[in-house]
Amino acid sequence: MLETRKADTGTDADKNILLGRFSSEQLHWLDKARQFARAVSLDEVMASDRDNVFRRDMFEAACREGFGSLPFNPQYGGSGADYVSFCLINEEFGRRCLPVMSSLGVHVLCQEPINRFGTPEQKEKYLRGSSDGTYLAAFGLTEPNAGSDTAAIETTARLAGDHYVLNGTKTFITSGASADYFIVMAKLIGEASQDATESGAAKRGGNITAFIVEKDYPGFSIGQKFDMLGMRGYSTCEIVFSDCQVPSHNLLGQHGEGRKVALSSLAKGRVTIAAQAVGWAQGALDALLIELQRHYRDGDLTLANELNGMAVKLGDLAVKVEAARALIYQAARFVDAGESNVSVAGMAKTMATDTAMLVAGQAIDMLGSDGLKNELLLERIFRDAKAGQIYEGTNQIQRMLIARDLLK
Repeated sequence: MLETRKADTGTDADKNILLGRFSSEQLHWLDKARQFARAVSLDEVMASDRDNVFRRDMFEAACREGFGSLPFNPQYGGSGADYVSFCLINEEFGRRCLPVMSSLGVHVLCQEPINRFGTPEQKEKYLRGSSDGTYLAAFGLTEPNAGSDTAAIETTARLAGDHYVLNGTKTFITSGASADYFIVMAKLIGEASQDATESGAAKRGGNITAFIVEKDYPGFSIGQKFDMLGMRGYSTCEIVFSDCQVPSHNLLGQHGEGRKVALSSLAKGRVTIAAQAVGWAQGALDALLIELQRHYRDGDLTLANELNGMAVKLGDLAVKVEAARALIYQAARFVDAGESNVSVAGMAKTMATDTAMLVAGQAIDMLGSDGLKNELLLERIFRDAKAGQIYEGTNQIQRMLIARDLLK
């Protein structure tokens, strides 16, 4: 068990702060997440990272607890909770580096466009199957030559009778090698693209169109699997479409509306990543405190004499973590109010991942070789935080988008 990590809210004062900030329903989901995380041993956390192996069994267990479709309507198997609750879960899972954290976030991100744009039949099949863990979902946007820029997408889709034919490659797809279905963005070509142009959708979205693609469709295959520096254990890979046949009823939204479909998910996805990142930052801060307190109790006078100098650094790190947390839950409350703000989501993602990187790096600096102890997970958090600064829109891109919004 992760007994070496700080597990609870701690003092009564801490608990009172939580009670003042979150509703009883939100704290209920936090408690469930904490209990789930406590049941995962340190050995399991380390093995997933070391062996780069996805834990499907743990994902299905998380879905049975209601985490798999937490912010969606119970009509299709969702838990009916709010987005703040989902962020609390992601923060807790990030704090403990749970092997299902990122896959669960992407899984919910993929359900968002189905919930908003899907047909009743698509919702019944994919939302219900996602809620109980029957299905694991992945998001197919990034390509070798197209990251944050949807206009640069090269994967194509052509309507041929009662199905679409997709060709192209998506890369760095979280859960890709283990997922059962994918939300895929492709550029519409052929006669159907002319229809989109006439309707005006292509002008607004560059003919990008969204599809639900199942792993067993003819022409679909898994490409290169990635052995990455951070965010390991999530089956990250390429997915390849070679005349992949997608039934016409798996069109998601309308022709040319793929950019709108993607953006409906990505802003929320960035808030989710921000919550995970503040969990990393808190986990790194917890580890630093544990080691400093242990040295002080053990009578390490050299370190004890240095604590006054470290106190300023420690206090500064705590301020940054709490500031990131406040911004994240502000962004989550915007989502719950139906006022999803792309700039605030970008701010939250940027600040939280930068903070996680800073706290993990400084904690290792302050502890020296002790900071590399496996049970502290500091070097794991350091590697994951670097990945967090890059995926779902790099922090440089986020800053550009924020600036563009300010200049409008």
